[in-house]
Amino acid sequence: MDTAEPFALAADDPAEIAFRRGCGILTPMEAERARGLFEEAVRGAGPRMLWRVAEVCLETNESAYWMRRAVVSESEPGGITVDPGVLPILGSLEDRLVQDWEIAVRSDDRARAVAALGAAEHRVTLVLEDGRELLREEAEDVLCETELYNPNYVAVREDVPCLVMDCKGGMYPYLARTALRIVADELRGAGVRRAHLYTRSTFTSADGAAP
Repeated sequence: MDTAEPFALAADDPAEIAFRRGCGILTPMEAERARGLFEEAVRGAGPRMLWRVAEVCLETNESAYWMRRAVVSESEPGGITVDPGVLPILGSLEDRLVQDWEIAVRSDDRARAVAALGAAEHRVTLVLEDGRELLREEAEDVLCETELYNPNYVAVREDVPCLVMDCKGGMYPYLARTALRIVADELRGAGVRRAHLYTRSTFTSADGAAP
């Protein structure tokens, strides 16, 4: 699954123009105007633009908002759904921004969910910060040559169940996107058709209780 798909609109595309204008005024004083332009870009280009916006808004106080918008675009109503608080960006620009790297699974079939996370564990280890998933046979050579980041450590906790990634708190929207897609892919492959992906630090269930 190489999900670092190229996404470039024509320079004169209205959505691209709105996106670039938003990038040009991405300052605290112009945050509201920039958000309006990014919303225009998303309306014109669709969900893929959400990930682009999330990437350029890192190191701003808009980063958490756009990350929440982006992850929800991966949700499949009636199937594998994604909580808006999964893989959240926490903190503030004035303090410190970090990303919580945990994908937990709520499912009626815990055994299959754990098996799916076990399969996802080996794949997520080979995902680069640009979202590209390396093939196992190419991984050693590529990782020796690239300066792009990949998770230091990935593990499954069967008691939750969840996938925990050690990314040193770094913020990598495209890595997060691919990790979500891999987990969803492996859940389907394990026969899990309905599940909810979330992160415990930010999740509240419908009745107001943490899982």
